[in-house]
Amino acid sequence: MRKSLLIVLSALVVGGCSKPESVAVEPSSRIGFASQLTKGSIVENAEDLQQQELRLYGAYTLDGRTARVFDAERLYYNDEIPAWDYAVPQYWIMGASYRFCAVAPYNTTCTFSDEDGVVTIGNYMGYAGGPDLLYASAERDLRDDDDFSAVPLHFRHACAGVRFNLVNASSQVLTDVRNIRLVGVQNRGNFSFDSKGAMRWSLDGSTIGAYDYEQPFAGICTLPSDGLPVNLGVKHPLYDEQVLMVLPQTIYKTPVTLHLEYIKEGDAEYAVRNIELGWLGGSTPTEWRAGAMYDYNLTITDNTITAEVIVVDWVDDFVDL
Repeated sequence: MRKSLLIVLSALVVGGCSKPESVAVEPSSRIGFASQLTKGSIVENAEDLQQQELRLYGAYTLDGRTARVFDAERLYYNDEIPAWDYAVPQYWIMGASYRFCAVAPYNTTCTFSDEDGVVTIGNYMGYAGGPDLLYASAERDLRDDDDFSAVPLHFRHACAGVRFNLVNASSQVLTDVRNIRLVGVQNRGNFSFDSKGAMRWSLDGSTIGAYDYEQPFAGICTLPSDGLPVNLGVKHPLYDEQVLMVLPQTIYKTPVTLHLEYIKEGDAEYAVRNIELGWLGGSTPTEWRAGAMYDYNLTITDNTITAEVIVVDWVDDFVDL
């Protein structure tokens, strides 16, 4: 799977909170984060996944006053421990309550509210081959329990994943597919989540037009040099990137339409097809949900193209990095 990271640099908004004047610190209890590496989601294998740096936020409250302890800290995987690690040691404070939030990839534009423990990601855009936006949160209350163990960060997918597969069931070899694009997709919005794990998307309402060839979901389909043979058992990815990162949204009201053009061996001209993804019938999803992966199987016959969608596991509903 080929991935590209959306690199965006921005100024961080830091809350104006003061640090309590006198705190009791247990110097031997460094704040740590659990490394329960199980299944990969950003990349295909665990070794590469461990190199994905995470953006960490954290704040604590003591005696009614709040202070930030992690400010967009770069959390990285340390093979020598092995565990997630960071540069400047921070230690647990007796009697304080903590809120932690983390985002991957590191260069995602974020702000953090100390008091509310809320991370906001503004103006986020999904696109073909885009980054798998992950978020994690945790809380730790030391007012009644001196728990200095590592904090587990359970990462979840903020976006939905969409894949298109092509099957040629006609009597001719499929020689070319072109002008692949999704029409009517809301591909930009604001995402927020809090230290308790509650999340929310706010889409900006803009959609992709039918003739916008430069929009982020424009697809590329590279067929084999001898075309796609007539074989019901052969599936071919419609997008070279295979996975599209789409924002959670309804797909029947807009509606969201898949446009593509294809030509078979011996045909005089391209066939043009527009498939409304929310109206495929049966148990077709009418929305794309965060954390869900949707496989659309498109079958070309001699005279038409049919489509079915299957909701499949996206490695897992949440992942432990």
